[in-house]
Amino acid sequence: MSTAVKTELEGFKSWIGRREETKDVLLALHVAGLEAMLDRDAALPPEGAAAPPGAHWLIRPRWLRQSELGPDGHPRRGGFMPPVPLPRRMWAGSELRLLQPLRVGEEITRRSEIVDVAIKEGRGGHLVFVKVRHEFHGSSGLAESEEQDVVYREAADPARPAPEPEPAPPTGPGCGR
Repeated sequence: MSTAVKTELEGFKSWIGRREETKDVLLALHVAGLEAMLDRDAALPPEGAAAPPGAHWLIRPRWLRQSELGPDGHPRRGGFMPPVPLPRRMWAGSELRLLQPLRVGEEITRRSEIVDVAIKEGRGGHLVFVKVRHEFHGSSGLAESEEQDVVYREAADPARPAPEPEPAPPTGPGCGR
């Protein structure tokens, strides 16, 4: 990685600690829609019912105009997330902690914070990993916490062949599986 590129990417570490807070009410309609998507009974749950894990993903989605989206379909860069100039942005993983259920009809506060920015070099070029912690608070306090890893990658180079996939580990008798 060239010194200039590394210096530019290292500058995004200054975004660590950036915070954002939103509030929304967890509606019965949110929960019924999630249940239907999971091929379960989509009846509207009563007020105060425990929401299933995953309902937090439906709370306070960011409604943006088309003109506010980047070419990758995500919000334009430089708002809450750092404006990393690498064009391919995607979810790289999450860790979810369920402490207590969110409840239908309660106001939920989502507090988000950028907790880490890591610069790496992969087989496909430069990578910037941004770790974001989202905490979901209901009337009884912290209910769920999710740490998401978002990776920014370089554009695919058509001149560079795709890396060969890693061979699958052996399976079967005597392989320790």
